[in-house]
This record gives sequence, C-alpha cells and structure tokens, in this order.
Amino acid sequence: MKVSVPRQDLLDAVNKVKAVVSPKSALPILSHALMETGESSIKLTATDLKVSIECSVDCRVDEPGSMTVSSSRLASILSELPQGELEIALGDNNVITLSSGKIQTKLFSMAPEEFPPVRDFDGIDPLELDQGMLKNIFSRTSFAISTDQARYNLTGLLCDLADGKFTAVATDGRRMSLYIQEEGIPDTAKATVIIPGKMIHELERLLANEGEVKVYIDQTQAAFEFGSLRIVTALIEGSFPPYDKVVPKKHDKEIVLDTATFTEAVRRTRTMTNDKFNSVRFALGEGAMQLRVVTPEVGEYEEEMVIDYNGDQFEIAFNPDFMVDVLRHTDTEKVSFVLKDAMSPGLLKPSGNGDADRYLNVIMPIRI
Repeated sequence: MKVSVPRQDLLDAVNKVKAVVSPKSALPILSHALMETGESSIKLTATDLKVSIECSVDCRVDEPGSMTVSSSRLASILSELPQGELEIALGDNNVITLSSGKIQTKLFSMAPEEFPPVRDFDGIDPLELDQGMLKNIFSRTSFAISTDQARYNLTGLLCDLADGKFTAVATDGRRMSLYIQEEGIPDTAKATVIIPGKMIHELERLLANEGEVKVYIDQTQAAFEFGSLRIVTALIEGSFPPYDKVVPKKHDKEIVLDTATFTEAVRRTRTMTNDKFNSVRFALGEGAMQLRVVTPEVGEYEEEMVIDYNGDQFEIAFNPDFMVDVLRHTDTEKVSFVLKDAMSPGLLKPSGNGDADRYLNVIMPIRI
C-alpha cells in the first residue's frame, strides 16, 4: 500500500475517528485505526466494538491496499509535521513509513485482518434528516443521559419516531429532558430505539449546522452518514421508562422568569455549594422568590428575585447544576418554572413560543 495525502486533511480525519478509541482496551487492535484505499481516497476506521467511525480523505493512490496504525501515535506525529503532502507506505513485516520532505518516520503496524468488521446497511432505506435539526435535538436532551452502568437502559437517548414526530427523551432517574420535533420529520418514519450516550455525544461534536444526514436503523444497530463520515453504533437493548407518566400534570404554581436573569442567579448559588451539599432552596412568597444556599463549613448565600406570584408560601430545593443544564439550552427570552409542592418534581420549559409544549425538563426535588 502506498498513498500521498495532504497532511492536514489526514490529521483532521484521524482526530475525528480516534475519539471512539479506548486507551484501556483489552484488545490491542482497538487502539489502531484501519486505513483502506479506494480509487482516489483513503478510508480511516476506528471502533470500540460498540461505536465505529469511518472517515474518507481524498488522496493519490499509488499502490492500493490496507493497513492499521495506532490512531493516537499517528495523530501526535501528524500534528508535529510541516504542512504539505505526506507519503505513507506499508513495507515488509507491517512496518509503515511516513515521509514528509526530509523527515521520515517508521511505525510498527498490526495485520488489517485482525481489525473487527463494521456493519454495512445494504438493503436498508435511509431516513434523511437535516444535520442542524438533529444536532439541536441531541444538544437539548443529552445532558440528562445517565452514566450509571447499573441502569444500562438509561445510558442512552430514547429516539421515538412516529406520526411525523421525533421525540427524544433522556433521564438519569433524578431528572428528565424531553424534546419533540415535528418539522422536517417524514410521516413514514417509524422507529423506537435507544442510542448510546457515547454515540449521541460524538454526533453532537461532528454534525454540522447544515446539510443532510442519512440515518440507517435496524433491530440492533444504527448508522449516521454525512459528509465524509459514517458512524455506526450498537443500540441499547431493554425498555425505557414510560416518560409520558413522568411529566407532571397537576401543577398549580407557574412562575415566568427572564431566562438570562434566572440563569445568572442560579449560577451564583453554585459558587457556595460543594459535592456533598449541592442544593439551592427556592422560597416562594407574595411577589418574591428567594434563592438560598447553606453549606456547612463553607457559608451561606441569599438572593431575592421579584416575581409575579400571589399564591401560598412554600419552599423547595433543587440541584442547581440540573437547572443550569436546562437553562443554557433554553433559547427563549422567558422560561416557565412550574411547581406544585415541596415534594413534587418541578418543571422547566420555555415560555412564550411554540417550544413551550415540545421542550420539557422535569427535575426531582431534594429533601430539605
């Protein structure tokens, strides 16, 4: 195998695929990227057996073939080489030679036959969606995906496509984020899958704000194809909690707040919390809401906001990190803070536009 490729183009491709590589894998081949030539391109593939990323780069192919190379080592070398054309050749005993002007580097490789095969989706019709739309759906919900492997079915994003709607739901048991997209979803699209959180975060990183993405789904895997990239993931098996039952239905206290002002206030409360005591109390009274933090061995914080409220006085506590996660993804000028009592979950949602009923965030209270 022998190719000539622009150094920057190859570095960009390596940086895209190596994100899925696990540095502590028990299989040495998984620390490598597979490089395969096409007619006038080279395809790089990296995998951790659950998520795979393929990226193609235009190049001059002098001798077709395939090889593997350490993705982290290759990225390190490429980042230090000068701009210009880079020649890559595979020699005897799986030794790779990288030549850039008068610079020559040799790397040991592994047999490409050892690299795990990546699923193709021949025969499956893709669902075509807008990249920016999909990226927005994921960013609005992914922060609530659980990282607790003991609750494996919650470590992904539920994607429910039916009746011209795309419903995305994430929860870690203490909060839930739900977003419904209706525009740009084909009426014929029908699927209910749980996509692993690692895949969702990679797509957030790689999806552009414009252009199309082709989505392939079968019973056990899904693929996303856009630009020069194709990302394949195993789906999470198991059932997702009935999210429609989690959304509060009988809350009787709704406070409309300026999103920027409320975000700044909640962020200030976080300066006085710590890992052990991470809660802020919201005390509602006529015309005012008080935010208060009391952290042993740290100190106290108190702030009062003027609000339009004349209901019963009561106090409730929430994790401020959960609230900031929601507020920084709320792009409306106003936000609705909906409550019932000190023991019932709270609801944060946009106020004043069509997002009010399609972007809902449920947060469980902290016992005072």
